[in-house]
Amino acid sequence: MKKETLIRHLIIFLLPLLAVALVAQAQEPPNLDGLTIVGLGQRYTETIPVIDIHALGYQPIALPSDDPVNHSQVTIQTSPLTWGGGSDPNNPYAVIRKTGPTFMQPGGIVRYEITLNNYESVTHTYHLMDTLPSGLSYVPDSATSIGSVQANGLAYDASDRTLSWQGELAPGNLDYVIEAHSPALPYLDLAAFGAANLCDEFIANGESCADVTVTFNLGVNGYTTNLYGEVLSQLTVSSNGLILAPETAVSDPYAHNQWLPDAATPGFVLAGLWRDVDMGGGDAGPNGRFHAAIISGLIEGHDVFYAQWHDAPQSGDPDLTARHAIALLLNGDGSQVGHVFFIYDNIANPAQMVAQGYTIGIADKLGARGVTYAYAPCCGDDRSPQGYPPAAGTTLHLRPVLFGNDNDYSHTFSYEAVVNAPVPETIASTAVVTSNSPDTALATAWSTHYLYVRWQTYLPLAIGGSE
Repeated sequence: MKKETLIRHLIIFLLPLLAVALVAQAQEPPNLDGLTIVGLGQRYTETIPVIDIHALGYQPIALPSDDPVNHSQVTIQTSPLTWGGGSDPNNPYAVIRKTGPTFMQPGGIVRYEITLNNYESVTHTYHLMDTLPSGLSYVPDSATSIGSVQANGLAYDASDRTLSWQGELAPGNLDYVIEAHSPALPYLDLAAFGAANLCDEFIANGESCADVTVTFNLGVNGYTTNLYGEVLSQLTVSSNGLILAPETAVSDPYAHNQWLPDAATPGFVLAGLWRDVDMGGGDAGPNGRFHAAIISGLIEGHDVFYAQWHDAPQSGDPDLTARHAIALLLNGDGSQVGHVFFIYDNIANPAQMVAQGYTIGIADKLGARGVTYAYAPCCGDDRSPQGYPPAAGTTLHLRPVLFGNDNDYSHTFSYEAVVNAPVPETIASTAVVTSNSPDTALATAWSTHYLYVRWQTYLPLAIGGSE
């Protein structure tokens, strides 16, 4: 047989096998790999399964666009050219926002507004500075102030073309309300969609799956989430039923549940069902599992980060298991920023869980703000129990709300400037604010406005019929 004929027969034989292999690969469920060891009991990954449950027949839940619970609505500019906040322009709880017109012709007068907000829990001193770029000339005596914090507005220094203000803002008390949500969100067993059991990596490495964490990098996957007004691009999932900020210390303080908030153990804490869990490994066989994935089709218009604990047993009591999940809204905007859901499928023995100790609640990064929804003490805590473990089929909705509307937590300044830039030109002007906030992520913030210098042409409007 000729060489060419042999090769042709070989290709004909292999093509069907290759096709079968490709189809099988395409049908493989999403999986989690690429876990990196960053310490004993700690892993990191940038590979997150993405699962579209809407394609499987699930109907997404629509969130309300208006939450009128003890707070005023936050007014947000709808043009991406005019809103800022330093890190996330979609954040309605930005510390600073600078607004103004999008277009102006040479010689026109543009009016800017700068709004400062204190969404932390204590009064802070703020220093605001806005330097006029070339292309703008300050209109003398145009700076004004809206609000009762200061009678005077921005002060202009012609030597360095800066407008500035310094003063205090009272706390706005951005916090969370936890309430039952209807309709309930479905409890998803991510193993059915092919997501890996996060315990497998620890057990395969000879470690037990107790008090372990996995940090997920949302940012490299194009996602962020928001808690207490701060944008987060990474989340750490604990085997003990928690989601934490990645920089949170996850050693002994998080091995057992506590009342929230607690300044002694600061760090974002989402306690869906915080307790001491041991899912085996080491000298014991595996028992229970936990997973995480990005889910499409659960919340209308948004993906969510979904962490799930399935039949996870209490440490020292393998029969005391629970199934629950935490879902965080990703890339939210407007009134839907910062929403979280706790989802419960089954708690094997609620009375015994009360005896062992658990926490359901949330706390901010500094341990200064938060709320405990249900709690039973553990390990020597002398607090009294509060509430009761949720029944199967319960969904708790954690909604960010703004309390303390009588406080001067928000202050707006304005000024005018003459446009003397040529056409076409884009003028970027940035307002920067610094404060004495102990949270470094909020101590400096900024907002940039873009003004497009264009000739504005008006076409004559002809009215009338034909002759």
